[in-house]
Amino acid sequence: MSMTNIGTRIARLQVLGAALFFAVAALVVGGMHQTSVAMEQNLEDIRRVSAVMEVADLISENRVAQASLLLEDGQAARALLAKRTGALTVELARLCALTPPGPLRPMVDAMEKDWDSYQKAQQRMIAMDGDGHAADALALFRGELQKKYLDFDRQADFLAGQFRANADRSGQMATGVAHFVAVFVLSFSAVGFLARFLVQIFIHRRVVRPLVDITKSLTALASGKTDVVLVGGERRDEIGAMVRALDVFRAQARLIEAEHERTLEAQARAERLARHDSLTGLPNRRFFTEVLGRITANAEHPAAVMMIDLDRFKPVNDIYGHDAGDLVLSELAQRFIAHRDELGTVARLGGDEFAVVFPSSNDRSHAARVAQLLSVIISRPIQLEDAVVEVGAAIGIALFPHDGTSPAALLRAADLAMYQAKTGGQGRYRFFDPSIEDNVQARAAMHIDVRRAVVAGEIVPYYQPLVAIDGGGLVGFEVLARWIHPDCGVVMPDAFIPVADEIGVLTDLTYRLLERVCREIREWPDTLTFSINLAPSQLRDPQIASRLIAILDRYGIAPQRIEVEITENALITDFGATKKVLSRLQKHGIRIALDDFGTGYASLNHLREFKLDKIKIDRSFLRGLDRGSKNEGIVRAMITLGKSLDLAITAEGIEEMSQWAHLSEWGCDFGQGYLFGKGMPAGKAKALISTGARGLKGAPRSPLRVAQL
Repeated sequence: MSMTNIGTRIARLQVLGAALFFAVAALVVGGMHQTSVAMEQNLEDIRRVSAVMEVADLISENRVAQASLLLEDGQAARALLAKRTGALTVELARLCALTPPGPLRPMVDAMEKDWDSYQKAQQRMIAMDGDGHAADALALFRGELQKKYLDFDRQADFLAGQFRANADRSGQMATGVAHFVAVFVLSFSAVGFLARFLVQIFIHRRVVRPLVDITKSLTALASGKTDVVLVGGERRDEIGAMVRALDVFRAQARLIEAEHERTLEAQARAERLARHDSLTGLPNRRFFTEVLGRITANAEHPAAVMMIDLDRFKPVNDIYGHDAGDLVLSELAQRFIAHRDELGTVARLGGDEFAVVFPSSNDRSHAARVAQLLSVIISRPIQLEDAVVEVGAAIGIALFPHDGTSPAALLRAADLAMYQAKTGGQGRYRFFDPSIEDNVQARAAMHIDVRRAVVAGEIVPYYQPLVAIDGGGLVGFEVLARWIHPDCGVVMPDAFIPVADEIGVLTDLTYRLLERVCREIREWPDTLTFSINLAPSQLRDPQIASRLIAILDRYGIAPQRIEVEITENALITDFGATKKVLSRLQKHGIRIALDDFGTGYASLNHLREFKLDKIKIDRSFLRGLDRGSKNEGIVRAMITLGKSLDLAITAEGIEEMSQWAHLSEWGCDFGQGYLFGKGMPAGKAKALISTGARGLKGAPRSPLRVAQL
């Protein structure tokens, strides 16, 4: 029986060792590759979780913007809703791009379709609100849109849970593969220990001992020590190859460890982003609502909720830029954090709106002290790079459980109180009172009624005579708006013009009134002029001049017969825009009159820059002219000033013959007031022109006749 010599046995052992080595290397490399793939999948799942949570936040913000639109119905609310809708559309598109084909992709596609349906319902709500159907819009908001919002939010929560589960599975897979590789290599080392008993002493020195060192290095690697030093990599045999392979493994282990740390950081960051505001670091609306939900779960522990809206913040953005606005918000956030012990939980809900909740007694004094502290904190000057700005705040306060027992009810109550605080002036705070909601509802009803009246043509022109002071000849009329209300009768403009301006229908009302005036005066003498009033907000519309001219052209009314009256405040609201509009009107022949002269803030420079045609002395200066009033000197100075600037002068509010006589003596050009006639419908004005005469409180006077300008 032949025997295999030791060399053959060693050779066989070497062959076996080489085979084992390459098998181990392949498994190690494969395991590391699988770990890398699993880690990449884990990162993708985390990104999807972040995107779904961002979508959930945005649908909540979109919901708040819808409520704001129904409450305020202004351009700012519409712009905010459009911005929220666009942001959510973009985020949904990003979520779709991140989600590959698979079991969850149909759910993401379904969310996108539901969002399209949601937007259509939202557009119907906006259209209803814009058409004056606020009640229908509110019903749609509370009905279909509420259901769609809840369904959408549930889908987002479910998807977030699925993506989190995927992330957990991929993370576990990566960890499992890494553990398998380490265990396998460690097992292979054990084989090396067994081999030392089968070879000669030189194998012990040349093979076993290096394997022992390698085993120690593997043990260190398995325990997380990736900084071990491997010796023997320079050998040109199997041991050296193993050392080099283990060195690669050590490097890969470092990469895996770094990736794992980055994964943990990304998870923590995603969690923080989902619950905190990225700019200020304060809790966001979702976090705040959760805190409020925990507080309202126990009615035995009263608390106070505050809504804060900054005053004078918009000019900071307009003048210094949005970076400066962000700096202001960040500085205020740091101040709130520094006073967290006194303030409780402070959150940024969005824009320049913050909310606060803290334990408080039913006694209002504690909440009032906190509100005063907030006012002091906010009002302190803020240093920008090259300027110092100051902002204020309007604060609304709701008490739990007195003013509401749910987060939504408390936030609404605090929001209504904040709105009341804003109407009361800057730097104010208000506690919620049920009457506030009644006032808001009454205001909303007024908005609807005014919008309806404009569309229905219930607001009609009245005509107040304008006469020449010298001789009393009729030279024209001022067009005054009167609301012929079906229930209240004639409503004066002070009651509805500010509302029409607030809800954005004043310009449409002006166009409708001018069209009716043009239809009514086509048969009146061409020598008569007609003045209409434009509000400061209308002068910011670059299209208003062309629209007014188009109406006059349509009815064949010469622009020279029209006079536009503006207030002094309009001259200083937006100097550039106002000057452009007035220049276009004058270019077409329309004259410009400065109404209520002496009651605003216009300067001589404004009179010169705007090239006005007429000034109208406010009625308040005509009181007591026949009794030696100080107003006599003021009126005479105004007339002298107007004459020196080559401006026509009209005096308003003439009620007595003595006032007429004084104005005639001082050289005033025109006058209007109850002495000559109140505002009257077109029929009475036409009759006045036809008869050519009327009595003045029983006093004899010359006939009122149509005079040439």
